Amino acid sequence: MPMKKEVKKGSKRVNELLLYFSPRYILGLVLISSSFASAYLISKSSDRMITVWGASVDLAPGESIQASDLEVISVRLPENASQYLDARTELIGATVLRAIGKDELIPSYALSDQPDLSLARVPISIPREWAPSELRTGMTVDLYGIPNRTNQFSEGASANSRLIIPGISIDSVDDSTRELGGRIGLTLLVPQTEVNTLISAFSKYEFLLVMQPTSR
Repeated sequence: MPMKKEVKKGSKRVNELLLYFSPRYILGLVLISSSFASAYLISKSSDRMITVWGASVDLAPGESIQASDLEVISVRLPENASQYLDARTELIGATVLRAIGKDELIPSYALSDQPDLSLARVPISIPREWAPSELRTGMTVDLYGIPNRTNQFSEGASANSRLIIPGISIDSVDDSTRELGGRIGLTLLVPQTEVNTLISAFSKYEFLLVMQPTSR
């Protein structure tokens, strides 16, 4: 009798072992292991994500950074993260040193904490039809003068159009005037050496903006 009981117990253990190593059991183990591995890889990948500052609009050299110019972007930068500005860095009031495109990550070398005193902000008004339809803050344009009526009929005045200042940046566009039609108000970033030239042209010319080609 004891011998029969031992045989039955042994058979039961064998059956249990066979159950453990059945294809369904092994498949279950594989699936569970895979889920743990995937969760681990995802968590490691998330660890490499960082938040940096990006430009929400085009930014021109000489512009002062405003809160509305910035957006926080999450990116994975395993190698060159040090070249970009952490989203915890205070940028309001910083001066743009080189053109930064909309949605571009802001490199640390593209900003300065010192204002650019070589540029003056000069407001002008232009006919709506004499500005590019894409007119926006941060664009670089050539400023041309078209003789106005007074200049056209003044004695000894030149009736020729001329390039007044090439390659200047738009600091801001008055959106309220843009909606009204007729004329558009905007502010240009003008080199100090060209300010008198521009102001003296106010009484003689209407201004025409020509958009410069961009590599972006």
